[in-house]
Amino acid sequence: MKLGILNYLSLLVPVIGMTACGGGNDIHTTPHLITTIPVHTPGAGFLFDISYVDQNQGQYYLADVSNNAVDVVNVGSNQLTSQIKPGFAGFSGSADTAGPEGLVGIPNTNLLYVADVNSVKILNVSNGQLVKNIPVATSGLRTDSVCFDPDDNVIMATNPADSPPFATFISTVTQSVIATLKFPDSAGLEQCQYDKVTKNFLLNNDGTPANVHGEMDVISARSVVSGAPKASGAYALPACNPNGMALGPNNDVLVACIPDNGAPLISLIVDRTTGSILSTIPFGGADQVAYDVVTNRYFIPAFRNQKSGVAGAAASAVPTLGVVDASSRAVIAQLPMGTGAHSIAVHGASHQVYVPFAGSGSGPFSSNGIAVFSTQ
Repeated sequence: MKLGILNYLSLLVPVIGMTACGGGNDIHTTPHLITTIPVHTPGAGFLFDISYVDQNQGQYYLADVSNNAVDVVNVGSNQLTSQIKPGFAGFSGSADTAGPEGLVGIPNTNLLYVADVNSVKILNVSNGQLVKNIPVATSGLRTDSVCFDPDDNVIMATNPADSPPFATFISTVTQSVIATLKFPDSAGLEQCQYDKVTKNFLLNNDGTPANVHGEMDVISARSVVSGAPKASGAYALPACNPNGMALGPNNDVLVACIPDNGAPLISLIVDRTTGSILSTIPFGGADQVAYDVVTNRYFIPAFRNQKSGVAGAAASAVPTLGVVDASSRAVIAQLPMGTGAHSIAVHGASHQVYVPFAGSGSGPFSSNGIAVFSTQ
C-alpha cells in the first residue's frame, strides 16, 4: 500500500491500552492477544507491508522490507520457520523504491506472487526458490498491491508511484503479462480485490478530479481477458482517502480510510454491485483490512487511530485493532496494537489474526515482531 515516509519508517509511538467493548457480535467471544512472534531486523525499526495467509496449507506470509524477504510463519506452531530472499529491492530511503510489497498465493499450489520494484516475482514456497521474475516497469519504482482472479487465472498488480499510475495483468497459466491499464487522472492506486459475484476487479483509487478523496474503480475481468482492460465504473468514496479493502458477506465490501487531518476517522462498507455506501463506521485510520468468514467479522488495524476519533498526526496515533461484526456493521472490540501495525491476515480455521508491528516502549509490543490475536 502507499505509505508516506513518516508512516513507512514506523516511528516509535507510545501504545495506549484500550478496553474491549461488546455487543452485536455473531459469536459471543472477545478477541485477545495470545502471543508475539519475534522478527529480528538489521536496524532498530521494522519495515514491512502486506501479509497473506494460505488457508489450506496453514502458512502466513509477510512482505518483510527490512530483511529483503518474505517471512514464513507456521500457523500451528506460530514460529517463524524461514525467510525467502530471492533478491528483493529492500529499502533505500523511499517507500516508492522499496520491496517486497503486496503478495498473494495461488490456492492449491506452492506459488506465491510478490510485488517488488519494477516487477512481480513468483516464488515456490515449498523450497524457497524464485520461479520467475516478471518485469512490469523500468522506472525503478515499486509494484504494490496484487490480487488474484481464480475464474480466469489472472493476477492484477498495481504501480501507484509511476506517472501515470497503472495496473498490470498477468496470466498464472503462462506466467506472462497479458494486458496493462493506465490511470492518467489518478493520484495513486491502492488495494485491489477480485469479486467472483460480479466478475470484476475492484480497485481503490487515491483520487481523481471527479472524486478527490478517492473512488473504487470497477474493471471487468472479461475486458482484461480480451486484452483491452477498461474501467466500467467508479464508486465515489467521500471523505475517505481509501487504502485497503476486504470483501465481506452478501455484496458488502469494507474500505479502509485515512481521512485528511481534522476529519472524522472512518471506515466504509460499500455495496460492491452498486457503489452505495451501506455504513460509515466511526473507526478508522487503517491500511490493509481483513474479513474472517468463520466469525463473520472484519478486522481493522488502525495504525493511524487517534483517541479523539479525528484524523491527526502519525506521532499522536494510538494503534488499535478494531473488530467489526459484519452483520450489524458495528464495532464490537478495540484492542491495543504495536507501532506501525498496518498489515493484517486472518487464518479462519485456527481462529488467529496476524498483525506485524515495529517494537517500541515496553510490554508485549516492545520488540519487532508479529502479534497473534485469537478470534475466540
